[in-house]
Amino acid sequence: MYKINMVPEIIFGCGAVKTLAGRIPAQAKVLIVTSPSAEKNGNLAELCAALGSDITTNIYAETAPEPTIQEVDKVRKIFRQGKYNAVIALGGGSVLDVGKVTAAAASSDIPTADFFYNRAALPERGVFMAALPTTAGTGAEVTPNGVFTDKESNIKQSIRGGTILPALALVDPGFCVSCPAALTAASGLDALTQGIESYISRNSNNTTRALAAQGVKLIDQAIEKAFRTPDDLAARSDMSEGTLLGAMAFAVSGLGAVHGLAHPLGAKLHLPHGLVCGILLGKVLEHNSVVCRKQLTELAEFTGYSSAEQLIGRVYELLEKFNIDPRLAAYGLKAEDLPWIVGNSRSGSMRANPRDYTDAELTALLEEIM
Repeated sequence: MYKINMVPEIIFGCGAVKTLAGRIPAQAKVLIVTSPSAEKNGNLAELCAALGSDITTNIYAETAPEPTIQEVDKVRKIFRQGKYNAVIALGGGSVLDVGKVTAAAASSDIPTADFFYNRAALPERGVFMAALPTTAGTGAEVTPNGVFTDKESNIKQSIRGGTILPALALVDPGFCVSCPAALTAASGLDALTQGIESYISRNSNNTTRALAAQGVKLIDQAIEKAFRTPDDLAARSDMSEGTLLGAMAFAVSGLGAVHGLAHPLGAKLHLPHGLVCGILLGKVLEHNSVVCRKQLTELAEFTGYSSAEQLIGRVYELLEKFNIDPRLAAYGLKAEDLPWIVGNSRSGSMRANPRDYTDAELTALLEEIM
């Protein structure tokens, strides 16, 4: 038995943003949540042009690349004080996550930390929220969670709940053209990881495997083109659609050990999430393959490779093509950090992994990657 809880409306394709104005609720007062880069690269101007002058808006354009629960508190306060009743989030996964939780918790003044540490449940109803991704990476436009760090404890984890789901996901690949090469690579590796981990998750099913496999295939075929030729709309479209499909899959199936380890590693080393996922993926798949070789082989063959080993080899090949050092020690990880990393890795993602790991096994795995 499985349940699929989906975003009510998903619009995909170049020009999708032009449909937004007609989907905003009447008498909406909208807070646009975005980042400084959206102001610089023209994405925010394009969004505002699509909304027109009849919709009342204000803009919060300060979202950090790795948002904290303290920043979410700040945005929620702005939302309440401005008496807004809708949220539009334009940006990468971090921006979308801040927008999602702001909309979901709109009726509450409970501190975000209480949702983060599961001391309180999100309200049963949020406000209208539209998500417009500008990277092909997290798939946050269709997932019922937001990932944050508590800057006081340095813990990084998800706030979850059905009310976090956007009412509308507008996936317009044209918004990804301005994404820098390094971010294209990191976010693409995150999306690739999500698809692969969803496919082999112990909670996968026929629906999630079909979505994940097609997502992995699209991403694998397009990621190098998008990295090297940023204005290739066909490649951007495949990356965006592949990310969307993978996220639809893992929202049901969960992920795996890569994401279980990536959150504490990212918090400790202050690295982009997708970069950490890419570095971890090959070695984790090697260790996982002792229990899920059949599934990895199926996925490899669907993607166009002859074996699980070839698919894993492709991961290492991409790191080399993107000039990513595969050694965690190169980013500052030390042996004394490992107990904290392992101790904070026991998330829902780790529980969905096809293989169980002891603390000693996780420590040994990380030592290999160091």
